Amino acid sequence: MALSPAFLDEIKERVSVSSIVGRKVKLTKKGREFLGLCPFHNEKTPSFTVNDEKGFYHCFGCGAHGNVINFLTDCEKMPFIEAVEHLASLAGLQMPSNNHTNPAQDNRYKMLSDIMEKACLFFQKHLFSDSGHHAREYLKSRGITGTIAKQFRLGYAPSGSKLVEFFKSQNIPFEPLKELGLIAPNNGREGFHDYFYDRVMFPILDKRKRVIGFGGRLMHKGEPKYLNSPDTVLFHKGEQLYAIPNALETIRKTNSALIVEGYMDVIALHSAGFTSAVAPLGTAFTENQLQLLWKECDEPIICFDGDRAGRKASSRALMRTLPLLSAGKSLQFIFLPDPFDPDDMIRKKSPEAFQEAINNAKSLFYAFWNMLLENRSVDTPERKAKLEQEATDLIEKIKDDRIKSYYLKAIKKELWQLEKDKKKQSLSFNDAQSILKPQKNSIEGRMLLSYLLCYPTIAQNFIEEIASINLNEYMLQNIKEKLLEKLFENPDIKQEELEQAVFEDFSDLKLPEMEMLKKADKTQEEINKDIRHWLHIYQIRSLEEECQKKVEEYNQTGDAELWQEIQQIKNELLSFSITE
Repeated sequence: MALSPAFLDEIKERVSVSSIVGRKVKLTKKGREFLGLCPFHNEKTPSFTVNDEKGFYHCFGCGAHGNVINFLTDCEKMPFIEAVEHLASLAGLQMPSNNHTNPAQDNRYKMLSDIMEKACLFFQKHLFSDSGHHAREYLKSRGITGTIAKQFRLGYAPSGSKLVEFFKSQNIPFEPLKELGLIAPNNGREGFHDYFYDRVMFPILDKRKRVIGFGGRLMHKGEPKYLNSPDTVLFHKGEQLYAIPNALETIRKTNSALIVEGYMDVIALHSAGFTSAVAPLGTAFTENQLQLLWKECDEPIICFDGDRAGRKASSRALMRTLPLLSAGKSLQFIFLPDPFDPDDMIRKKSPEAFQEAINNAKSLFYAFWNMLLENRSVDTPERKAKLEQEATDLIEKIKDDRIKSYYLKAIKKELWQLEKDKKKQSLSFNDAQSILKPQKNSIEGRMLLSYLLCYPTIAQNFIEEIASINLNEYMLQNIKEKLLEKLFENPDIKQEELEQAVFEDFSDLKLPEMEMLKKADKTQEEINKDIRHWLHIYQIRSLEEECQKKVEEYNQTGDAELWQEIQQIKNELLSFSITE
């Protein structure tokens, strides 16, 4: 029993060798290859390599060599058909109903490929002929040079039925041309006319650089602006990406790909040096297209147009990706300003502006969370509960349990942050006064924060001890966190900058102790001594408070272990008092 070479090639293109070998062999990335211990013979030093780009494995020790199918048949001892069925399932392909090799069918496949290549050469020739003058002018107006046009094999479909005439002169029958979507029957009369006419032509090539379809663009107003080849035996829109052969080398080298909406965006980006750009083919970004890219890189970047339609397309891509997420495989997102598209960013702003957008690409989780928050209010418990429920329902679509658990934890953190931000925004001066009622550690906390603010360079000697204390007052605790954040970011920050940064967020509260310290003329030795003093007092107060709580609990329960803990705290207090 055998299968057609075309079907086996499709499997090899879709399923990487490393993804199958990696289930049995621990592989380590070494440049463009993977290295591991050979599963075909015993060895202690790795000599077994896997090359996804070339689609094979090879052992320099025992000479074992083969493709992804061979690995299953030779190493895992699967029957050939069973191995192909398994890989076809992973690739999202259906097994052909007739499993026997059909030479006539194989010859037909090659004949159809040859026809598409001839059509591509026909369109290219007309772009650079007299009939393609206005098409060349249009491309120039879009910043596309002759060199770029040749690189992408751009062409021009002339008016009239010139392609029909060309293939007729080649004695090629019309039936395969119709099957490939190159010609269409005339309405109400005999004969055929060209499917594409008076359009700039964008050939669509597969990873092996074979022409499998076309996209045609009008150069003037009219509908449809873009016309794409229908699905054929060679071409399936949802399984291919425009410019994949042009982008493949860069994608593999950088482990990154840019996914944009249209042909012109791709070409503009490649012209500006962003040579990892590809695009869907007149459809929404599909699961098969994502799997095609994941085979080459870990986190492709979605960069659709900045308008409403582009953002919706990004959201749809995100939703399709959730069930497919796996360890290390995800998406990133660039959100351009409305109404910019990537071509606009390059021409109207600069390549540097677009590079900055790439550098600031957002994670899939960031996009997911902000998609949920868009145009909604979460100012009541009920609305927040609805947000949490929607987020949880969507996360349940993730099939990988480990990733699902991380997403659930991240959602909890974001909900907590929403509540924290809400409290911070709603806290007025009067609210602060009610919260800032005297506490046992109030004076000590205020003094320690004041020393940090007034003498940041010196006080940083005690930063770990201050970070470990918990101030009882809500606002003081927040000021402390802000202070430490700024000091960790910039240990050399000036006192004025630190004060300004902290009190931007806490403008309603000034520490009178800080103003008092500003007027004092203290030496470094005095500052160190004072900070130690206030830390010492804080520790005593904290121990006293803890002791009081345990005494109250002991009086209620009579627990002997509590009595032991109380005695230990009293001993600590005694040692503190002696030290003081």
